[in-house]
Amino acid sequence: MKVCVLLLVPVLLSWVESRSPYQAVLQHSRIRGRAQGPNVCAMQQRKGTDKKYFTNCKQWYHRKICGEPTVISYECCPGYEKIPGEKGCPAALPLVNIYNTLGVVGASTTQMYSERAELRPEIEGPGSFTFFAPSNEAWAALPTELLDALVSNVNIELLNALHYHMVDRRLTSEELKHGASFASMYQDLHVHIQHYSNGVVTVNCARLIKPDQHATNGIVHVVDRVITAISNTVNTLLEVDDDLETLRVRHLHSPSSSYITKF
Repeated sequence: MKVCVLLLVPVLLSWVESRSPYQAVLQHSRIRGRAQGPNVCAMQQRKGTDKKYFTNCKQWYHRKICGEPTVISYECCPGYEKIPGEKGCPAALPLVNIYNTLGVVGASTTQMYSERAELRPEIEGPGSFTFFAPSNEAWAALPTELLDALVSNVNIELLNALHYHMVDRRLTSEELKHGASFASMYQDLHVHIQHYSNGVVTVNCARLIKPDQHATNGIVHVVDRVITAISNTVNTLLEVDDDLETLRVRHLHSPSSSYITKF
């Protein structure tokens, strides 16, 4: 028995260490939501905003995120839905193609624009795609002039923008490792993944708010903003912005000036 224990402990420790911060907060949110029924996750919403987060232990007890007070709500965990008259979220979301998945995960505006840009046949058909789909609120937050430019240019700009949100392979949240980058379906421009200790995962600074929405031909991760290409570096900004003259001088004399950090 002692031998079994000794062998098991390293395995358990390895499993705990291998979990990403996102997986850790998702598991904690499941634990906090289980009194509400199966597959319910507790969410913390920052007061005065529509921003909701899976919760970790510290945030749960302090009822704060980034120092701001929160309120608790309960939602179906990713991949599940409610059934009228039953407790919790006992039903798995139906497995349909990406186009139809967009309509049931809070990305109906992305679905509408996919049809307008003539992307619908591609995301209804065969293949294996990852779609970082902006939420309805993300599209609404775009400046009017930018949105008008996207949707009025014979749809080609809109199609390009949507393809930049797609990767030509299925990538679950487990595969979106910190620091990883993946070639998008628009001119192979890369999208960049970042993880944070509070469980937040971003792609080009857009937060994944409903990850791992599986489809027959790929996977959808709903994000909280329309993502844009990363092209500037710290050095580039320092060189072109006159308001950063003092910082530029200090940067030139810094030992770290040889490192270039992308935004």
